[in-house]
Amino acid sequence: MRRTLVVLAVAAACAAGAAPAQPPAVPKPAAPKGKEYELRLIRVGNSFQAVRFKVRSGEAWTMNGDRYTKIPEAGPVPAGDYDVTLVTDGTNWMAFRIDRVSGATWQMRGNKWVPVKEPTEKPE
Repeated sequence: MRRTLVVLAVAAACAAGAAPAQPPAVPKPAAPKGKEYELRLIRVGNSFQAVRFKVRSGEAWTMNGDRYTKIPEAGPVPAGDYDVTLVTDGTNWMAFRIDRVSGATWQMRGNKWVPVKEPTEKPE
C-alpha cells in the first residue's frame, strides 16, 4: 500500500512537471495618455460647422464638405492643453481656442486664429 502511494505521488509529480507551460502573457499596448484629437460641432441655420483640433498642439482644421482645411496661425503656438468653443447667433458663427495651461486665447477671424491680447497690468 505504501509502495502504491509512493508510485502515485511520483506519477503526479511527473505529470505536473510534464504539463505544458502556459505561453507568456502578451503585454497589451499602453492606453493613450489623454486625447489626441477632439471635434466641436455647431448648427448654423440649416447647416453645421465643425472644427477638429489637436489637444496638445492646438493645431486645428475646419470641415469643408468631405475634407478638412487647416486653420492658419498668426504666429507660433506653444504646446499646451487646448480646447475650442464654437458659438452662433443662428446665422453667423465664431470659434475660440484657449490653452488651459497658460490661459492664452485665440479668436478665429477671417478663417485664421488671431491671438487675443492679454490685459496690461497697471503698476500699483
